[in-house]
Parts: sequence; structure tokens; C-alpha cells
Amino acid sequence: MTVRIAIAVLALIAGCDSRAKAQDPSGGRGEPKSKEYETCNSSVACADELRCFDQVCKRTSRSTVGDYFAALGATARKRGDGEAAIDAYNRALGHYDTEKLALPPDIDCAYGAALADAATNKEHAELGARVLHRCLLAVPVGSSLRDQALADLAKLSDVGLDPLTLGRTALADVYLTRTPAAPSSDKLGVTVTADPATSGLKTFQAVADKLGEAGPHGALVACWQAFNAATHKDTLTSTVGIKITYTPSEYEDESGTFGLKLDPASPADQCVHDAVDAGLKDFKGAKEAMQAKLTVTIK
Repeated sequence: MTVRIAIAVLALIAGCDSRAKAQDPSGGRGEPKSKEYETCNSSVACADELRCFDQVCKRTSRSTVGDYFAALGATARKRGDGEAAIDAYNRALGHYDTEKLALPPDIDCAYGAALADAATNKEHAELGARVLHRCLLAVPVGSSLRDQALADLAKLSDVGLDPLTLGRTALADVYLTRTPAAPSSDKLGVTVTADPATSGLKTFQAVADKLGEAGPHGALVACWQAFNAATHKDTLTSTVGIKITYTPSEYEDESGTFGLKLDPASPADQCVHDAVDAGLKDFKGAKEAMQAKLTVTIK
């Protein structure tokens, strides 16, 4: 009888998992811990050094000063001050680096978004693509940070972002390798201002109206297209010096005549100068003499 009991006890022990503990009912095969920005129902579900906040695992090791500058950057971005936002996020990164703390992905993602907002600046756009890719690599699929990063990256499509670079598991050397898409010229507008201000002169208004007509407008748009292809910038601004003089008639019963002359142009302004010169060649709208520097803006 004693021998039978001993054998039964040994069999029971052999059937037990020696790794099982009272606090581990699954016998050592517990659920994997949630990573940063993954969901949770308590801090116990999060990986080491993470805590559960609003059902998301987040780190607690943060720089207060760095987070302040990140908040400053977010405020600047909301009011539309892109350069101030970028500067603030740069300072946030600097404080994390100084305090030797790993940069939280949420700050990196926000920094990349601010850079993408300033995509007309090629350097900002290139760096923005890199930072946003870094953001994608750091956050989990399904997180709101990842979704927003992809939306911000979409802003860089028109400035030449190659989406295939985002499929890599490491950062690329260059992201803007495609030819940027040129904005539609159908919506381009031409505005003319003068220095000194001549808004009260009928002659100036007639000049501005003439340059807005189909012929001169088309020639100015061609200047913009060449400028955009060379620089990838959306706004062309050129200065053209103009002088309209009045010469009285020798005869009392005849009206005097107006003469129009443009100042020589710099190489950068030559295309717009030639378009203005051609557009005003048969100009008949002068009402008084005028001399000014015209600023022609095409955007």
C-alpha cells in the first residue's frame, strides 16, 4: 500500500510544470507585454519602463524642458508660424540629447510634420521625409501617430518624395528623388505693385490692367514655368523699372504724346522684363507721367 502511494506521488510530481508559479497561471507562457504606443488595460500589461496612460503604453523617462519646447512647437504650428515651430522642435531634440534621454517618437513625429508643412523649402522637405520615416519605424501599426505620419508624408509627394524609400527598414540617404510635380498654371495670378506707390494714378492702373490681359499674362506665365522648373518654387517676383513721359504738342489744337521706356533688366529679371516690354509695346492707356519700380509677382 505504501509503495502504491509513493508511486502515485511521483507520477503527480512528474506531470507538473516546474516553471509554473502561483502568479503565473499559464505555466510561464504569459501574454507578451505591450510595446510603446500599443494598447493596454493596466501598467502590468506594458513592457518594462512603460506605464499605461489612457489605455496606451508610454514611457515615463522624459525631459520636462524638452517636452516644453515640443509644446511650444505645437503652439507655433497651430498659429501657422512654421519656422518658429521647427526651431522649437529642434530645441526639444537638443534638450533630450543633452540629458542623454532617448527621444520619444511622438516628438519626432511632430517635428517631421512641422518640416512637411514647410515643403516649399527643399531642405525642410528632405529632412521632413527622413524624420517622418524615422517616426514610422518607431511606432506600431494601427497607432494614430503612424496614421498621421503617413498623412504628413503625403504632403511631400508633389515635391518629389519616392514612396519606395519608406518601405525600407532603415533610413534612406535621400528621399526626394522624383521630379516634383509642377503646380497648374491655370490658376496663376499676376499682381503688380509700384514703388513709390502710384495707386492714385490712372496710368499705373492702366499698366496693371494691360499686364493682366491674355497676351502679356501668357508671356508672364511662361516666365513662371521656366522659373518653377529651375527652382521648384511657386512664386516668381521680378522688378522692372518703368518711365512714362509726356511731351506737349507744338500745336495748340493737338494733344501731346506719351512715351514709355523700361530700365535695363538684371539677368534674373530678364524674362519678366521682356514680357512686360512686349505687353506694353502698343500701350495707349497713359493719362499722366509716371516713373516707378514695378514689382511683378506671379503665383
